[in-house]
Amino acid sequence: MKKYEKEAFFKTFGIFFATLMLSTTLVAYFYFSEQKHILEEQIFSKMKSFTYDFQNYTFEVDVIPYDNTVDELNLQPCGNDMCGYFAIPSTKNSMFKVIMPYEEYNAQIHTLFNKVLLIYSILLCTITVFSLLYSFYALYPLRHALYLLESFLKDMIHDLNTPVTSILLNTKSIAKTAPSEALERIELAAKTIASLYRNLEVLHQGFIPKKSEIDLEKLLHVRAKLYQKLYPKLTFIFETEPCIIHSDPDSIARIFDNLISNACKYNRKNGSVTLRNIENVVTISDTGMGIKRCDLVYERYYKESEKGLGLGLNIVKTLCDILAIHITLESNAEMGTSITLLFSKEEKA
Repeated sequence: MKKYEKEAFFKTFGIFFATLMLSTTLVAYFYFSEQKHILEEQIFSKMKSFTYDFQNYTFEVDVIPYDNTVDELNLQPCGNDMCGYFAIPSTKNSMFKVIMPYEEYNAQIHTLFNKVLLIYSILLCTITVFSLLYSFYALYPLRHALYLLESFLKDMIHDLNTPVTSILLNTKSIAKTAPSEALERIELAAKTIASLYRNLEVLHQGFIPKKSEIDLEKLLHVRAKLYQKLYPKLTFIFETEPCIIHSDPDSIARIFDNLISNACKYNRKNGSVTLRNIENVVTISDTGMGIKRCDLVYERYYKESEKGLGLGLNIVKTLCDILAIHITLESNAEMGTSITLLFSKEEKA
């Protein structure tokens, strides 16, 4: 079960289970209160019968002066015991005080409580099973829709590769004999689509790293060149130095592409993008609008504007985790965003 499926499942289960549990708890409480009242009425009725034959040795009896302030209709506490008060038909000046030891009364209440608790526990188990079944049933349409979406994505990725590759090969071939600005724009657009294709491929299929030597300085310049042409009004600042690492070239290119693309896409008008590397530490900074929720930027589909798909930084984080690259992000509305990549020393040549 995937992360978003788990989230949907637990939310559905939690809401449904909590609602039923609350309702069951209220019903159990009122049921216990009602049964307790019935038990006290039964005890009071036995006390009354006891005053006629005195055959029940569970109770104690005492004759006291008549007191019109006591309740002669209900069982009530009297000191450390439970008592019932009954008038003596043959005299108006005295009354019976029938006493039940509190330990005996408490034992009966405790037995009643255990009975209600057992019923409540059985109901909770039933509710839990029912909530689980309901949650799985409610999740089924979502899982089916996601399956169809993933199938569509898989087919789209497969079908997208061929025409994009064909466009790139043909534009390069034509550009050798008849170079033009229009062809260059077509090639840049095709490369942008190709970058999106590779992102979708990583997102759907994953990959197995194939490590080789990479010059960070050279790769930064090569990947930035595309965006320099796409965003001619932005200033690109390079503060780089040669540094060879051992990692997966395609994956590092994907990381750089996504970070540089974001730095350009969300920058201010006539802003700047700074690409810096000091040995095995790469920093890509912009003068853009900044990020409001830095804690959510790596979540898939999260975005703070209408631009983009919300996939870029999620893919970057996924690749960094696989390649053991430590990534940190700092952002504010005034200074823009700065993302730092720390490559492990083992990867440094």
